[in-house]
Amino acid sequence: MKIGIFGGTFDPPHNSHLLMAREAVRQLGLDKLYVLPCGDPPHKSCFLDKEERLAMCRAAFGDFAEVDDYEIRKSGKSYTVETLRHYRELYPDAELYLVIGGDSLLNFATWYQPREIAGLAVLAVADRGKQTSVATVRRAVKLFGAKITFINVDPTSLSSTEIRLRYRFDLDASQFVPTAVDEYVRRRGLYAEYRSMAEKLRAMLREERYLHTFYVVKRGLELCNDDEWDKTYVACLLHDCAKYLTESDYARYGFQRPDDMPESVVHSFLGAEVAKRDFGVTDTDVLNAIAYHTTGRPAMSRLEKIVYVADKTEDSRPYPLSHLKRGSLDEQFVACLKEAYEVCLQRHCDSVCPLSEQTLRYYCADYMQKQTELNMTNKKDSEQIVQQICKILADKQAADIKIVEIRSMSDIADYFVICSGRSIPQVKAIFDNLEEQMEKAGKFALRKEGYSEGRWIAVDYGDVIVHVFHKDTREVYGLDNLWNNGSNVTLYNPD
Repeated sequence: MKIGIFGGTFDPPHNSHLLMAREAVRQLGLDKLYVLPCGDPPHKSCFLDKEERLAMCRAAFGDFAEVDDYEIRKSGKSYTVETLRHYRELYPDAELYLVIGGDSLLNFATWYQPREIAGLAVLAVADRGKQTSVATVRRAVKLFGAKITFINVDPTSLSSTEIRLRYRFDLDASQFVPTAVDEYVRRRGLYAEYRSMAEKLRAMLREERYLHTFYVVKRGLELCNDDEWDKTYVACLLHDCAKYLTESDYARYGFQRPDDMPESVVHSFLGAEVAKRDFGVTDTDVLNAIAYHTTGRPAMSRLEKIVYVADKTEDSRPYPLSHLKRGSLDEQFVACLKEAYEVCLQRHCDSVCPLSEQTLRYYCADYMQKQTELNMTNKKDSEQIVQQICKILADKQAADIKIVEIRSMSDIADYFVICSGRSIPQVKAIFDNLEEQMEKAGKFALRKEGYSEGRWIAVDYGDVIVHVFHKDTREVYGLDNLWNNGSNVTLYNPD
């Protein structure tokens, strides 16, 4: 006789659990499968009362397995070895199969009495996508004498954490859990912690930002400890609560934007005031985590780091994340700091928030020193290219050569160089000579426009963009004074 034993917190039971259970019965040829919701798990805490989880298991598995309340009824921690002893007494001649996931086999050495467990039952591992390594299997066999068989199931990234969060955010979870479980959760109002706060927030955000918030909370809960759960949840939930407020809303929250604060970080500091005023948050740790989630600051708390990292590494982000999720929280935090700084430099040139630079200097002094040296080198290289271009233009009798520094105002380039020709043939001749001389120097244009008409030819050399105008066209567009009212314009002097 073959008896299967499938335990877990089932908080809640979901479709992946059902798939494992059904495939265990089918692939192992089980005569009976017992599903046992854990009463008091030794390695994790449960969000729901054990009776609620028992009821959901009966709703989910009741038509093909026997849901046993043995672990619910027994006192003390729910250790698997004790459950297996119980079933060995009930079925002394049966072959017992313990149904577990691949992650459980990976951590099998941390279980209570793993050698006795391996002696009492065959480990039936639900191998999602055949991802269990040979090394993991060999280790369990060598250390504990385990007998292992596999249940092949389709790979899935489904997790109980995400399902619980969907209920807390009042998002549809019906595709992830059995219908009976979904109805039970809704009817009983389960997983509703901070539901009213989420509903209020949803009315303040666009739907895509609300979903971003969902994934930030999910990521934050992956990073935090059990005793940090509530603060992490609230801080991550409200981190973008001021995202769509405008300058006309500042006075209502007593907020004044400092002159050196970039627009992109305003919502963080304003968000702390909104969390306090509109959501009743009084916890200073939570308010600071909201305020500094974009800039960071020196000597950040653990909660502040969690929210900062969660915001940068949530699953829906459209950029690679694996390199930002390696190592400890502190290591992930530093990696996120560096990447955020580099992206900000690319997008906004020199307009990095001073507080962000202070944070980097506090946590990454060596890195910032290297960045400063690199920036100085790049700036020097750009200046040399500008002088080289200006000399080439002057040699071809280009008129009124001006240098416009736009490094701190745009990410288009570091400099514009502007000059004029008296006629279309001269404009083209100036450009032809520039292109020829630059190519001889090993510098090639990324793109060029306007040559066929010859009234305004633009050529992009990366950090420097050159504009060769017909003199009449130049007067019409006034590009010399377009940036900063001309205060950043220098007339080229060949001497």
